[in-house]
Amino acid sequence: MSMKNAVVAKARGLAFAVLPLVLLTLGDAARGGEPKVLGVATIRGLDGQPIELTPPAGGASVVVFYSSECPISNAYSPTFDELRKRFAGRPVKWTGICVDPDLTDAEVRAHARDFKLIFAVARDRHGAFARKIGATMTPEAFVLDDHRRIRYYGRIDDQFAARGVRNAAPTGADLRDAIAAVLDGKPVAAQHVPAVGCPIPEPPESVPQPTYSRDVAPILQKNCQECHRRGQVAPFALETYKQARKRASDIASVVEERRMPPWKASPHYGVQFRGDRSLAEKDIATLIAWSESGAPEGDRGELPPNPKFSDDWALGKPDLVLDIGTDFQVPTTGDDIYRCFVVPTNLAEDRYVTAIEYRVGNRRVVHHILAYVDISGQARKRDAADPGPGFSCFSGPGEPIHGDLGGWAPGIEARPLPDGIGRSLPKGADVIIQVHYHASGKPETDRTRIGLHFARKPVRQILHWAAAVNPHLELPPGQPDVEIKAAWKAPVDLVAHAVTPHMHLLGRDMEMFVTLPNGRTQELIKIDDWDFNWQYSYFFRKPIDLPRGSILNVVAHYDNTDSNPRNPNHPPKLVKWGEATTDEMCIGFIAVTKKDQDLTRPGEKDDLLEIFAQQRARFQQALKDAQERDRKARAAGGGK
Repeated sequence: MSMKNAVVAKARGLAFAVLPLVLLTLGDAARGGEPKVLGVATIRGLDGQPIELTPPAGGASVVVFYSSECPISNAYSPTFDELRKRFAGRPVKWTGICVDPDLTDAEVRAHARDFKLIFAVARDRHGAFARKIGATMTPEAFVLDDHRRIRYYGRIDDQFAARGVRNAAPTGADLRDAIAAVLDGKPVAAQHVPAVGCPIPEPPESVPQPTYSRDVAPILQKNCQECHRRGQVAPFALETYKQARKRASDIASVVEERRMPPWKASPHYGVQFRGDRSLAEKDIATLIAWSESGAPEGDRGELPPNPKFSDDWALGKPDLVLDIGTDFQVPTTGDDIYRCFVVPTNLAEDRYVTAIEYRVGNRRVVHHILAYVDISGQARKRDAADPGPGFSCFSGPGEPIHGDLGGWAPGIEARPLPDGIGRSLPKGADVIIQVHYHASGKPETDRTRIGLHFARKPVRQILHWAAAVNPHLELPPGQPDVEIKAAWKAPVDLVAHAVTPHMHLLGRDMEMFVTLPNGRTQELIKIDDWDFNWQYSYFFRKPIDLPRGSILNVVAHYDNTDSNPRNPNHPPKLVKWGEATTDEMCIGFIAVTKKDQDLTRPGEKDDLLEIFAQQRARFQQALKDAQERDRKARAAGGGK
């Protein structure tokens, strides 16, 4: 298929594996007219971060499609390195797009490392980007100028006359000459020279001519309509064919780059989670194929019945309902609001909570909710000191807490804890309900409630949260990839049930893994593209044993530059640990129970919080001792 035909046939929109939207403005380069122009030239790399394809003024951008399974593609690795050296110091951007559909991201990284590929790497797992831009072979190169015009596409040079046939005396240098011409502001001699290599592989889950009624509607009903229906948090509904058809291209784009449904955990790292909301590869391929084929409706007789969504308590009538206590007013416009409401439980005795259900008062303005247990009374004091209902809070309640009561974000379903496990809710405790609000464009009110279900069966173990924390982080201004680490050692034998990664607005990515006493590493979770607006607690499908001495490790990266659109500081400044929006955090929370704990045995008590407190005290004392030794050493050395 020619480049023109590949693009024109599918000009409605674009979605491609792990790559965001790239729009093509069509010209007639294939017939010698003006070059085609990339509209929005941003793609998403393996690390989840956007890669800007547009070169700087006077520069060139080289995009190479490659496959790890193509010998010719692999053979060109030294050539790419030579080209990089030739144009060192010149404004040239290099991006490689791996088209292998079956490799994991880790395998793509390993291949790039082994073959010393010098470019930033992205994926086109389903071949959608290749089809749009017109790539058909690997390797195949595209050269863009600073106006995002495709000035050249095709082979690298003439080292290969055909598959398996090397030229004995190659003389051509098509890609090199095209880059030089663009950099020097000259015409490119040949805008297209057919590539020699391996055809781009077919996607693993190709779906021939899907229709809305038969193929697409079931996917939207199962994965999207809980939020994308009238009166819910999503900005538009996807309940009918007409609603979906006009957004077919957008749907394909956001599912391909895995921005929707919102599920931040990397599918190729760590353990399996309960309630995993990520789409299967087959479903992604179906939505892409439907968009590219013109979004046909199909036979309406194949349309499944609309699902029924209940506004009642999904788990039945709660034992205790906690109300934020006010019709909270959300203004028409303005910054997002983080408000903590303190609700007394008035419990006369200690209780165990085994299930929690959130009833959002107004999904048009409620983004997410978190709840904490306070037995200190400090939250009440903050509430009293802050005008209006509740008090302003950002990262959390800002006070030491006894425990948590989970949280809610769009799509999260209420699920009971496993038998024998509960959350502790002491008598007389307060519950702090933190609600994140965003304006809808008109005045709104919200009255959110939480329903608690108490244990009906004996509770043997209490779920508590520990954390690997680095409160000494410093993020220098102008640094795009600051690495921060944190660690926490299990003080006793534990069982892990969930993790919650946490950063603020400068966060780029975070991974959490455990180093067991025998040296084995257990991956837990990786967030490739951190977004403060989509935070979850990820519960494991199967609990994980953490023997005493196991180390929970956190590795996080931060972008403190002007190019980070979420950076609250302009110009960027040094950022340290803190609760404020302009501060940062590096925390890897982990939900654990004490191994073999059985509170039904006479004399057994829940001492895990006490153990954690003693551990923190020892750590803080050791830190003070180290600081004192350093001070004395500096004094003895004359302050050097």
